[in-house]
Amino acid sequence: MMPWRHRLAGVLVALLGSGCASRPPFDPHATVAALRQRTGAEARVDGVLPASVPAGVRIDDGVSAEEVVAVALWNNAAFQVSASDLGFARADLLEAGVLTNPVLSLLFPAGPKQFEATLRLPIELLWERPRRVAAARLALDAAAQGLVQAGLDLVMSVRLAYVDLALAIDRERIAGEAAALFARIDALTESRRAAGDISNLEAATASIDAVRAAQDAHRAGQDVLLARQRLLLLMGQPIDAPPFTLTPSAPVECGPQADLLREALVARPDLRAAEIGVEAAAARLGWERSRILALTAVLDANGHGQQGFEMGPGLDLGLPVFNRNQGPRARADAQLRRAAATYASLQQQVGLDIGQAALLLDQARESLKTWSDGIVVPLQDTVAQAEQAYRDGDVSYLLVLENTRRLVEAQTRARDLLADQQRARARLERAVGRTCGIPSQEFARVH
Repeated sequence: MMPWRHRLAGVLVALLGSGCASRPPFDPHATVAALRQRTGAEARVDGVLPASVPAGVRIDDGVSAEEVVAVALWNNAAFQVSASDLGFARADLLEAGVLTNPVLSLLFPAGPKQFEATLRLPIELLWERPRRVAAARLALDAAAQGLVQAGLDLVMSVRLAYVDLALAIDRERIAGEAAALFARIDALTESRRAAGDISNLEAATASIDAVRAAQDAHRAGQDVLLARQRLLLLMGQPIDAPPFTLTPSAPVECGPQADLLREALVARPDLRAAEIGVEAAAARLGWERSRILALTAVLDANGHGQQGFEMGPGLDLGLPVFNRNQGPRARADAQLRRAAATYASLQQQVGLDIGQAALLLDQARESLKTWSDGIVVPLQDTVAQAEQAYRDGDVSYLLVLENTRRLVEAQTRARDLLADQQRARARLERAVGRTCGIPSQEFARVH
Protein backbone atom coordinates (compact mmCIF):
# COMPACT_ATOMS: atom_id res chain seq x y z
CA MET A 1 0.00 0.00 0.00
CA MET A 2 2.89 2.42 0.52
CA PRO A 3 3.53 3.12 -3.17
CA TRP A 4 -0.16 3.99 -3.69
CA ARG A 5 -0.10 6.23 -0.66
CA HIS A 6 2.98 7.98 -1.90
CA ARG A 7 1.42 8.52 -5.30
CA LEU A 8 -1.79 9.83 -3.82
CA ALA A 9 0.13 12.14 -1.54
CA GLY A 10 2.04 13.42 -4.56
CA VAL A 11 -1.22 14.19 -6.35
CA LEU A 12 -2.54 16.06 -3.33
CA VAL A 13 0.64 18.07 -2.96
CA ALA A 14 0.59 18.96 -6.67
CA LEU A 15 -3.01 20.11 -6.51
CA LEU A 16 -2.52 22.14 -3.37
CA GLY A 17 0.68 23.60 -4.74
CA SER A 18 -0.97 24.67 -7.96
CA GLY A 19 -3.83 26.20 -6.03
CA CYS A 20 -1.49 28.22 -3.86
CA ALA A 21 1.09 29.01 -6.55
CA SER A 22 2.23 32.59 -6.48
CA ARG A 23 0.98 34.86 -9.24
CA PRO A 24 2.30 38.31 -10.07
CA PRO A 25 0.21 40.88 -8.17
CA PHE A 26 -2.17 43.11 -10.03
CA ASP A 27 -0.46 46.43 -10.75
CA PRO A 28 -2.81 49.31 -11.66
CA HIS A 29 0.21 51.58 -12.06
CA ALA A 30 1.04 49.78 -15.31
CA THR A 31 -2.16 51.23 -16.78
CA VAL A 32 -1.27 54.64 -15.42
CA ALA A 33 2.16 54.39 -17.04
CA ALA A 34 0.59 53.39 -20.38
CA LEU A 35 -1.70 56.43 -20.31
CA ARG A 36 1.23 58.65 -19.39
CA GLN A 37 3.12 57.31 -22.42
CA ARG A 38 0.26 58.18 -24.73
CA THR A 39 -1.01 61.47 -23.26
CA GLY A 40 1.82 62.88 -21.17
CA ALA A 41 -0.60 63.20 -18.22
CA GLU A 42 -0.88 61.32 -14.94
CA ALA A 43 -4.09 59.38 -14.31
CA ARG A 44 -5.63 58.22 -11.06
CA VAL A 45 -7.32 54.81 -10.90
CA ASP A 46 -7.73 54.31 -7.16
CA GLY A 47 -11.38 55.28 -6.91
CA VAL A 48 -13.42 58.45 -6.63
CA LEU A 49 -11.73 60.85 -4.22
CA PRO A 50 -12.33 64.52 -3.42
CA ALA A 51 -11.58 66.68 -6.42
CA SER A 52 -8.01 67.91 -6.47
CA VAL A 53 -5.36 69.07 -8.90
CA PRO A 54 -2.46 66.80 -9.90
CA ALA A 55 1.07 67.85 -9.13
CA GLY A 56 2.53 70.42 -11.49
CA VAL A 57 -0.84 71.86 -12.57
CA ARG A 58 -2.18 75.28 -11.58
CA ILE A 59 -5.54 76.55 -12.73
CA ASP A 60 -5.50 79.99 -11.11
CA ASP A 61 -3.06 81.43 -13.66
CA GLY A 62 -4.83 80.15 -16.78
CA VAL A 63 -5.08 76.59 -18.06
CA SER A 64 -3.98 75.06 -21.32
CA ALA A 65 -5.64 72.10 -23.00
CA GLU A 66 -2.88 69.82 -21.67
CA GLU A 67 -3.53 70.96 -18.08
CA VAL A 68 -7.27 70.42 -18.46
CA VAL A 69 -6.58 66.88 -19.71
CA ALA A 70 -4.37 66.22 -16.69
CA VAL A 71 -7.07 67.41 -14.27
CA ALA A 72 -9.72 65.28 -16.01
CA LEU A 73 -7.64 62.08 -15.88
CA TRP A 74 -7.06 62.77 -12.20
CA ASN A 75 -10.66 63.48 -11.17
CA ASN A 76 -13.20 62.29 -13.74
CA ALA A 77 -15.72 60.00 -12.03
CA ALA A 78 -16.83 58.24 -15.22
CA PHE A 79 -13.22 57.24 -15.84
CA GLN A 80 -13.13 55.75 -12.34
CA VAL A 81 -16.17 53.65 -13.29
CA SER A 82 -14.18 52.25 -16.21
CA ALA A 83 -11.24 51.63 -13.87
CA SER A 84 -13.47 49.45 -11.68
CA ASP A 85 -13.70 46.94 -14.55
CA LEU A 86 -10.10 46.02 -13.78
CA GLY A 87 -11.22 44.94 -10.33
CA PHE A 88 -13.79 42.56 -11.81
CA ALA A 89 -11.23 41.14 -14.23
CA ARG A 90 -8.78 40.66 -11.40
CA ALA A 91 -11.46 38.89 -9.34
CA ASP A 92 -12.10 36.56 -12.30
CA LEU A 93 -8.39 35.78 -12.42
CA LEU A 94 -8.33 34.96 -8.71
CA GLU A 95 -11.38 32.75 -9.10
CA ALA A 96 -9.81 30.97 -12.07
CA GLY A 97 -6.84 29.96 -9.95
CA VAL A 98 -8.87 28.61 -7.02
CA LEU A 99 -9.23 24.83 -6.70
CA THR A 100 -12.42 23.01 -5.79
CA ASN A 101 -12.48 22.08 -2.15
CA PRO A 102 -12.00 18.38 -1.34
CA VAL A 103 -15.09 16.55 -0.05
CA LEU A 104 -14.74 14.41 3.08
CA SER A 105 -17.50 11.87 3.68
CA LEU A 106 -17.76 10.18 7.08
CA LEU A 107 -19.96 7.16 7.86
CA PHE A 108 -20.05 6.52 11.59
CA PRO A 109 -20.34 2.99 13.07
CA ALA A 110 -23.76 1.92 14.27
CA GLY A 111 -24.35 -1.65 15.31
CA PRO A 112 -22.47 -3.98 12.97
CA LYS A 113 -21.70 -1.02 10.64
CA GLN A 114 -18.01 -0.16 10.65
CA PHE A 115 -16.57 3.31 10.47
CA GLU A 116 -15.85 4.51 6.92
CA ALA A 117 -14.29 7.68 5.55
CA THR A 118 -13.96 8.83 1.94
CA LEU A 119 -11.97 11.79 0.67
CA ARG A 120 -12.71 13.01 -2.88
CA LEU A 121 -10.67 15.58 -4.76
CA PRO A 122 -11.25 16.50 -8.42
CA ILE A 123 -7.99 16.07 -10.28
CA GLU A 124 -9.13 17.10 -13.73
CA LEU A 125 -8.14 20.58 -12.58
CA LEU A 126 -4.54 19.51 -13.12
CA TRP A 127 -5.05 20.07 -16.87
CA GLU A 128 -8.06 22.41 -16.74
CA ARG A 129 -6.70 25.04 -14.38
CA PRO A 130 -3.77 26.27 -16.54
CA ARG A 131 -6.12 26.88 -19.46
CA ARG A 132 -8.67 28.59 -17.24
CA VAL A 133 -6.04 30.84 -15.66
CA ALA A 134 -4.57 31.68 -19.07
CA ALA A 135 -7.99 32.79 -20.34
CA ALA A 136 -8.56 34.92 -17.23
CA ARG A 137 -5.13 36.53 -17.54
CA LEU A 138 -5.86 37.49 -21.14
CA ALA A 139 -9.23 38.90 -20.09
CA LEU A 140 -7.47 41.05 -17.48
CA ASP A 141 -4.99 42.21 -20.12
CA ALA A 142 -7.86 43.15 -22.45
CA ALA A 143 -9.63 45.03 -19.63
CA ALA A 144 -6.44 46.99 -18.95
CA GLN A 145 -6.15 47.94 -22.62
CA GLY A 146 -9.82 48.91 -22.53
CA LEU A 147 -9.13 51.25 -19.62
CA VAL A 148 -6.33 52.90 -21.59
CA GLN A 149 -8.77 53.40 -24.47
CA ALA A 150 -11.32 54.86 -22.04
CA GLY A 151 -8.65 57.33 -20.97
CA LEU A 152 -8.02 58.32 -24.59
CA ASP A 153 -11.75 58.74 -25.16
CA LEU A 154 -11.88 61.00 -22.11
CA VAL A 155 -8.95 63.01 -23.44
CA MET A 156 -10.77 63.55 -26.74
CA SER A 157 -13.96 64.61 -24.96
CA VAL A 158 -12.02 67.04 -22.77
CA ARG A 159 -10.19 68.56 -25.72
CA LEU A 160 -13.47 68.99 -27.62
CA ALA A 161 -15.05 70.63 -24.57
CA TYR A 162 -12.00 72.89 -24.24
CA VAL A 163 -12.34 73.91 -27.90
CA ASP A 164 -16.06 74.56 -27.42
CA LEU A 165 -15.41 76.78 -24.39
CA ALA A 166 -12.66 78.74 -26.14
CA LEU A 167 -14.96 79.19 -29.15
CA ALA A 168 -17.86 80.27 -26.92
CA ILE A 169 -15.65 82.87 -25.21
CA ASP A 170 -14.46 84.29 -28.53
CA ARG A 171 -17.96 84.26 -29.98
CA GLU A 172 -19.19 86.14 -26.90
CA ARG A 173 -16.50 88.79 -27.46
CA ILE A 174 -17.28 89.05 -31.17
CA ALA A 175 -21.03 89.13 -30.49
CA GLY A 176 -20.50 91.94 -27.99
CA GLU A 177 -18.53 93.90 -30.56
CA ALA A 178 -21.24 93.25 -33.14
CA ALA A 179 -23.97 94.37 -30.71
CA ALA A 180 -22.12 97.62 -30.01
CA LEU A 181 -21.62 98.13 -33.74
CA PHE A 182 -25.30 97.59 -34.57
CA ALA A 183 -26.27 99.91 -31.74
CA ARG A 184 -24.11 102.63 -33.28
CA ILE A 185 -25.64 101.95 -36.70
CA ASP A 186 -29.11 102.18 -35.15
CA ALA A 187 -28.28 105.48 -33.48
CA LEU A 188 -26.83 106.87 -36.71
CA THR A 189 -29.81 105.81 -38.83
CA GLU A 190 -32.19 107.23 -36.23
CA SER A 191 -30.44 110.61 -36.45
CA ARG A 192 -30.59 110.47 -40.24
CA ARG A 193 -34.30 109.57 -40.10
CA ALA A 194 -34.92 112.52 -37.81
CA ALA A 195 -33.11 114.74 -40.31
CA GLY A 196 -35.25 113.33 -43.13
CA ASP A 197 -32.34 111.68 -44.98
CA ILE A 198 -33.76 108.14 -44.83
CA SER A 199 -37.20 106.59 -44.56
CA ASN A 200 -38.83 105.12 -41.46
CA LEU A 201 -38.53 101.65 -43.04
CA GLU A 202 -34.74 101.90 -43.27
CA ALA A 203 -34.50 103.11 -39.68
CA ALA A 204 -36.76 100.30 -38.46
CA THR A 205 -34.56 97.74 -40.19
CA ALA A 206 -31.49 99.08 -38.41
CA SER A 207 -33.36 99.02 -35.09
CA ILE A 208 -34.36 95.37 -35.60
CA ASP A 209 -30.76 94.44 -36.41
CA ALA A 210 -29.60 96.12 -33.20
CA VAL A 211 -32.12 94.21 -31.08
CA ARG A 212 -31.15 90.92 -32.75
CA ALA A 213 -27.44 91.60 -32.19
CA ALA A 214 -28.10 92.33 -28.52
CA GLN A 215 -29.99 89.03 -28.16
CA ASP A 216 -27.17 87.17 -29.92
CA ALA A 217 -24.68 88.67 -27.49
CA HIS A 218 -26.81 87.61 -24.52
CA ARG A 219 -27.18 84.08 -25.88
CA ALA A 220 -23.42 83.93 -26.49
CA GLY A 221 -22.88 84.72 -22.81
CA GLN A 222 -25.18 81.84 -21.82
CA ASP A 223 -23.32 79.54 -24.21
CA VAL A 224 -20.10 80.35 -22.35
CA LEU A 225 -21.68 79.30 -19.04
CA LEU A 226 -22.97 76.04 -20.52
CA ALA A 227 -19.63 75.20 -22.16
CA ARG A 228 -17.77 75.95 -18.92
CA GLN A 229 -20.08 73.67 -16.95
CA ARG A 230 -19.58 70.80 -19.43
CA LEU A 231 -15.81 71.20 -19.18
CA LEU A 232 -15.95 71.33 -15.36
CA LEU A 233 -17.94 68.09 -15.34
CA LEU A 234 -15.32 66.32 -17.44
CA MET A 235 -12.58 67.75 -15.23
CA GLY A 236 -14.32 66.35 -12.14
CA GLN A 237 -14.60 69.82 -10.64
CA PRO A 238 -17.68 71.26 -8.90
CA ILE A 239 -19.98 73.35 -11.06
CA ASP A 240 -19.48 76.36 -8.77
CA ALA A 241 -15.68 76.19 -9.05
CA PRO A 242 -13.91 79.55 -9.38
CA PRO A 243 -13.67 80.71 -13.00
CA PHE A 244 -10.42 80.28 -14.84
CA THR A 245 -8.99 81.65 -18.04
CA LEU A 246 -7.84 79.62 -21.02
CA THR A 247 -4.27 79.69 -22.25
CA PRO A 248 -4.07 78.56 -25.88
CA SER A 249 -1.09 76.47 -26.92
CA ALA A 250 0.53 76.13 -30.30
CA PRO A 251 -0.75 73.17 -32.37
CA VAL A 252 1.59 70.23 -32.98
CA GLU A 253 1.50 68.19 -36.16
CA CYS A 254 0.77 64.47 -35.81
CA GLY A 255 2.62 63.24 -38.89
CA PRO A 256 1.79 61.74 -42.31
CA GLN A 257 -1.47 59.84 -42.57
CA ALA A 258 0.19 56.64 -43.79
CA ASP A 259 2.53 56.55 -40.79
CA LEU A 260 -0.35 57.26 -38.40
CA LEU A 261 -2.39 54.40 -39.85
CA ARG A 262 0.46 51.92 -39.45
CA GLU A 263 1.02 53.09 -35.89
CA ALA A 264 -2.67 52.83 -34.97
CA LEU A 265 -2.96 49.31 -36.37
CA VAL A 266 -0.09 48.26 -34.13
CA ALA A 267 -0.63 50.18 -30.94
CA ARG A 268 -4.21 51.50 -30.59
CA PRO A 269 -5.51 50.21 -27.24
CA ASP A 270 -8.98 49.12 -28.33
CA LEU A 271 -7.47 47.23 -31.27
CA ARG A 272 -4.97 45.59 -28.93
CA ALA A 273 -7.84 44.71 -26.59
CA ALA A 274 -9.72 43.09 -29.48
CA GLU A 275 -6.59 41.15 -30.46
CA ILE A 276 -6.17 39.93 -26.89
CA GLY A 277 -9.89 39.11 -26.88
CA VAL A 278 -9.29 36.68 -29.75
CA GLU A 279 -6.49 35.02 -27.76
CA ALA A 280 -8.69 34.87 -24.66
CA ALA A 281 -11.56 33.30 -26.61
CA ALA A 282 -9.19 30.68 -28.03
CA ALA A 283 -7.88 29.92 -24.54
CA ARG A 284 -11.44 29.65 -23.26
CA LEU A 285 -12.30 27.22 -26.06
CA GLY A 286 -9.31 25.06 -25.10
CA TRP A 287 -10.44 25.09 -21.50
CA GLU A 288 -13.99 24.03 -22.41
CA ARG A 289 -12.63 21.19 -24.54
CA SER A 290 -10.54 19.97 -21.61
CA ARG A 291 -13.65 19.68 -19.43
CA ILE A 292 -15.02 16.65 -21.25
CA LEU A 293 -13.47 14.19 -18.81
CA ALA A 294 -14.33 14.46 -15.09
CA LEU A 295 -11.84 12.62 -12.89
CA THR A 296 -11.90 12.57 -9.10
CA ALA A 297 -9.27 11.06 -6.82
CA VAL A 298 -10.77 9.00 -4.00
CA LEU A 299 -9.19 7.95 -0.72
CA ASP A 300 -11.30 5.38 1.13
CA ALA A 301 -10.71 4.26 4.72
CA ASN A 302 -12.42 1.56 6.80
CA GLY A 303 -12.28 1.39 10.54
CA HIS A 304 -12.26 -2.44 10.81
CA GLY A 305 -11.10 -4.36 7.80
CA GLN A 306 -9.69 -7.86 7.65
CA GLN A 307 -6.39 -6.50 8.90
CA GLY A 308 -7.76 -3.74 11.12
CA PHE A 309 -7.69 -0.20 9.82
CA GLU A 310 -7.59 -0.16 6.02
CA MET A 311 -7.09 2.69 3.54
CA GLY A 312 -6.78 2.64 -0.21
CA PRO A 313 -6.94 5.02 -3.18
CA GLY A 314 -9.39 5.01 -6.06
CA LEU A 315 -10.86 7.03 -8.90
CA ASP A 316 -14.28 8.34 -9.82
CA LEU A 317 -14.46 8.66 -13.59
CA GLY A 318 -17.37 10.43 -15.25
CA LEU A 319 -17.92 8.62 -18.54
CA PRO A 320 -18.52 11.17 -21.33
CA VAL A 321 -21.36 9.19 -22.91
CA PHE A 322 -24.16 11.76 -22.96
CA ASN A 323 -22.71 15.03 -21.66
CA ARG A 324 -19.49 15.93 -23.42
CA ASN A 325 -19.74 19.63 -22.52
CA GLN A 326 -21.30 20.31 -25.91
CA GLY A 327 -23.09 23.53 -24.93
CA PRO A 328 -20.15 25.41 -23.36
CA ARG A 329 -17.85 24.22 -26.16
CA ALA A 330 -20.25 25.53 -28.81
CA ARG A 331 -20.61 28.80 -26.92
CA ALA A 332 -16.83 29.18 -26.63
CA ASP A 333 -16.47 28.48 -30.35
CA ALA A 334 -19.09 31.15 -31.13
CA GLN A 335 -17.29 33.61 -28.85
CA LEU A 336 -14.05 32.93 -30.71
CA ARG A 337 -15.72 33.60 -34.06
CA ARG A 338 -17.30 36.77 -32.69
CA ALA A 339 -13.98 37.98 -31.25
CA ALA A 340 -12.25 37.41 -34.59
CA ALA A 341 -14.99 39.29 -36.44
CA THR A 342 -14.84 42.12 -33.92
CA TYR A 343 -11.10 42.41 -34.42
CA ALA A 344 -11.47 42.52 -38.21
CA SER A 345 -14.26 45.10 -37.96
CA LEU A 346 -12.21 47.27 -35.63
CA GLN A 347 -9.25 47.16 -38.01
CA GLN A 348 -11.49 48.60 -40.71
CA GLN A 349 -12.85 51.19 -38.27
CA VAL A 350 -9.32 52.34 -37.41
CA GLY A 351 -8.61 53.07 -41.06
CA LEU A 352 -11.90 54.95 -41.38
CA ASP A 353 -11.30 56.99 -38.21
CA ILE A 354 -7.84 58.11 -39.27
CA GLY A 355 -8.88 58.78 -42.85
CA GLN A 356 -11.88 60.90 -41.85
CA ALA A 357 -10.04 62.80 -39.10
CA ALA A 358 -7.09 63.56 -41.39
CA LEU A 359 -9.44 64.66 -44.17
CA LEU A 360 -11.42 66.92 -41.84
CA LEU A 361 -8.20 68.39 -40.47
CA ASP A 362 -6.85 69.17 -43.95
CA GLN A 363 -10.19 70.56 -45.05
CA ALA A 364 -10.50 72.82 -42.00
CA ARG A 365 -6.91 74.00 -42.39
CA GLU A 366 -7.38 74.86 -46.06
CA SER A 367 -10.77 76.50 -45.46
CA LEU A 368 -9.33 78.63 -42.67
CA LYS A 369 -6.41 79.76 -44.81
CA THR A 370 -8.65 80.53 -47.78
CA TRP A 371 -11.17 82.38 -45.64
CA SER A 372 -8.51 84.37 -43.80
CA ASP A 373 -6.45 85.29 -46.86
CA GLY A 374 -9.33 85.74 -49.29
CA ILE A 375 -11.99 87.38 -47.11
CA VAL A 376 -10.80 88.56 -43.68
CA VAL A 377 -7.61 90.27 -44.84
CA PRO A 378 -9.31 92.08 -47.76
CA LEU A 379 -12.13 93.20 -45.47
CA GLN A 380 -9.59 94.55 -43.00
CA ASP A 381 -8.08 96.60 -45.81
CA THR A 382 -11.55 97.75 -46.86
CA VAL A 383 -12.39 98.89 -43.33
CA ALA A 384 -9.08 100.77 -43.09
CA GLN A 385 -9.75 102.49 -46.42
CA ALA A 386 -13.32 103.35 -45.41
CA GLU A 387 -12.10 104.88 -42.14
CA GLN A 388 -9.52 106.94 -44.00
CA ALA A 389 -12.14 108.10 -46.52
CA TYR A 390 -14.45 109.04 -43.63
CA ARG A 391 -11.67 111.09 -42.01
CA ASP A 392 -11.14 112.84 -45.37
CA GLY A 393 -14.87 113.57 -45.55
CA ASP A 394 -15.44 111.55 -48.71
CA VAL A 395 -17.93 108.97 -47.30
CA SER A 396 -20.45 108.77 -44.50
CA TYR A 397 -19.81 106.99 -41.23
CA LEU A 398 -22.54 104.50 -42.12
CA LEU A 399 -20.29 103.01 -44.81
CA VAL A 400 -17.55 102.53 -42.21
CA LEU A 401 -19.95 100.73 -39.89
CA GLU A 402 -21.31 98.54 -42.68
CA ASN A 403 -17.84 97.37 -43.69
CA THR A 404 -16.95 96.81 -40.05
CA ARG A 405 -20.07 94.67 -39.66
CA ARG A 406 -19.02 92.52 -42.59
CA LEU A 407 -15.55 92.16 -41.07
CA VAL A 408 -17.01 91.03 -37.73
CA GLU A 409 -19.10 88.38 -39.48
CA ALA A 410 -16.05 87.16 -41.43
CA GLN A 411 -13.98 86.97 -38.25
CA THR A 412 -16.73 84.92 -36.60
CA ARG A 413 -16.67 82.47 -39.47
CA ALA A 414 -12.87 82.28 -39.34
CA ARG A 415 -13.05 81.51 -35.61
CA ASP A 416 -15.52 78.70 -36.31
CA LEU A 417 -13.12 77.23 -38.88
CA LEU A 418 -10.28 77.35 -36.36
CA ALA A 419 -12.47 75.43 -33.90
CA ASP A 420 -13.23 72.86 -36.61
CA GLN A 421 -9.51 72.42 -37.15
CA GLN A 422 -8.91 71.90 -33.42
CA ARG A 423 -11.77 69.40 -33.17
CA ALA A 424 -10.41 67.43 -36.12
CA ARG A 425 -6.99 67.34 -34.47
CA ALA A 426 -8.50 65.98 -31.24
CA ARG A 427 -10.33 63.25 -33.18
CA LEU A 428 -7.15 62.39 -35.06
CA GLU A 429 -5.27 61.97 -31.78
CA ARG A 430 -7.95 59.62 -30.53
CA ALA A 431 -7.88 57.68 -33.81
CA VAL A 432 -4.10 57.23 -33.58
CA GLY A 433 -4.08 56.40 -29.87
CA ARG A 434 -1.73 59.09 -28.57
CA THR A 435 -1.45 62.84 -28.21
CA CYS A 436 0.23 64.64 -31.10
CA GLY A 437 3.71 65.71 -30.12
CA ILE A 438 4.45 62.54 -28.17
CA PRO A 439 7.00 60.44 -30.08
CA SER A 440 5.67 57.35 -31.81
CA GLN A 441 6.71 54.20 -29.99
CA GLU A 442 5.74 50.61 -29.31
CA PHE A 443 3.32 50.67 -26.41
CA ALA A 444 3.49 47.63 -24.16
CA ARG A 445 0.52 45.59 -23.03
CA VAL A 446 -0.57 46.35 -19.51
CA HIS A 447 -2.21 44.28 -16.79
